[in-house]
Amino acid sequence: MAKRSSLVVTMLVALLVLVGVLEVKRQTISAQLTNMTNVLEEYQSQGEEENKALAETIINDVRKLIDIPEDVEPTVATIIDVDLLKAKNPFYNKASNGDHLIVTPDRAILYSSARKVILDVAPVQLEPVKAEDGGEE
Repeated sequence: MAKRSSLVVTMLVALLVLVGVLEVKRQTISAQLTNMTNVLEEYQSQGEEENKALAETIINDVRKLIDIPEDVEPTVATIIDVDLLKAKNPFYNKASNGDHLIVTPDRAILYSSARKVILDVAPVQLEPVKAEDGGEE
């Protein structure tokens, strides 16, 4: 009987030690995850600032080549898969990866910042999103 109670006590101590070790590991991993999340958020905010600065530079360069009203804030996108875009729309036939698409309310401008030239311009008609009819009148 003494051997059995000794065995139970030993197993309980081992179990408590295991729980303690697992808790320490959990806390370590939690701290690492928190740290990585903070680093990622900081990196993303820096990337956003760099993207905004790049977009402003591109818009300023394009405004030297074509009239874009100052009260219009265009959207700028960098082309990263020109082959996919060419397959879907011939507008991108003159584009290369790294070129930019500038979209204003009335036109799309394809711009090569490497060559400092406008490659193409196409009219755009942005339609406002209509609210779905909920059936109530």
